[in-house]
Amino acid sequence: MHIVVDAVGIRGHGGAAVLCELLHWLPDVRPNWQWHVFLLERNLREFDVPRVNEKVVFEFTRHGNSGMGRLLWVNSKLQKRVREIGADLIFSVANVGAHNPVVPQVLLVHQYNAFDSHITVGYSFLKRFRIDFLRRQILSSAKASKAVIVQTESMRDRVKKFEPSLSGRIQVIPSGYRTITTNPTVRKDVEEKILASSCPRLIYVSYPSEHKNHLNLLRSLPEMIKIWPSLNLILTLEADLYQNKRYDSFIEEIRRTSISLDVGKNVVFLGILTPDEVYYALSNCDVMVFPSLAESFGLGLAEALGAGCPIAASNLPYAHDVANGAAVYFDPKDPGSMARSCLSLLGNPLEIEKLKSEGRRLKLNYSYDNIAERFARVFESYSVTA
Repeated sequence: MHIVVDAVGIRGHGGAAVLCELLHWLPDVRPNWQWHVFLLERNLREFDVPRVNEKVVFEFTRHGNSGMGRLLWVNSKLQKRVREIGADLIFSVANVGAHNPVVPQVLLVHQYNAFDSHITVGYSFLKRFRIDFLRRQILSSAKASKAVIVQTESMRDRVKKFEPSLSGRIQVIPSGYRTITTNPTVRKDVEEKILASSCPRLIYVSYPSEHKNHLNLLRSLPEMIKIWPSLNLILTLEADLYQNKRYDSFIEEIRRTSISLDVGKNVVFLGILTPDEVYYALSNCDVMVFPSLAESFGLGLAEALGAGCPIAASNLPYAHDVANGAAVYFDPKDPGSMARSCLSLLGNPLEIEKLKSEGRRLKLNYSYDNIAERFARVFESYSVTA
């Protein structure tokens, strides 16, 4: 089978993590298949091409580097290339696919914001318009797809709420924790920062954005520090390296908030980490706290399960879908609730062992060899050659 993977539109973060893992594992579970992957050119994305076997061919393009450009790409230019390649199926991993694909199409939808009206409260008219437009494009291409894959039951419910006719086509396949290399490497400065931070250690593995809720997490610290003055909160954020204006504005707001709360000395900016370093960091922390207000999945939750790190998470459907009984839960809009949940774990070895035990049970669900097999079975069901 010959499959085109349309990853134009994936620039970094969780989407890139899922893509790289699938490109690593899919050729393993189906060694006779061919894979043709379309990506934006290197200067238009934040991640490098992953190391893959010879069955995977990459093609780079500048097309699709804007909202309208993306629509032109998936509906015209990509379809032309699919005919030329002679592919059996298109796997679109960047939320939007073609409205009239020339071969069967499977769509991966992981853009939660397009399906949550609560997220857009307070957004400008233009931003709300863009989100509404994106949702319409996602749903139009979903209706033209043989199957739509989402990562959680709650995400499936969200999509069905907007388009009930998709009910029979939506399949839930989770993402997972990233694969650790055979010989894991951790940069010395990362290791030193972690080991130099005092215990207990909380960690939040996340990039900055409005819905990631870093500020409420900071507001929960004073209550925890009263009980544990040595507590450190580790954030996987770059404090001193210029990223872009939006990233830097979030970092500056986080800095100002920590100073105003007098918790700056308890906050560690660890930087952006490799998968090996994420595993190392989680393995050396006491609690993974995940206060995000909205997720299509919640990669940090799966990473914590993979590393055996106890979890305190938002009491929201996505977190329950992923962590189930391997976490304690809090109201993400209430810093006091967040503090109490974290404190219920710190210094409570029986509760921590209970969460770790449940995490070990769940861990198999988030192993990418199993996840890739589930994707491959979907592709087999709907390809031209099926």
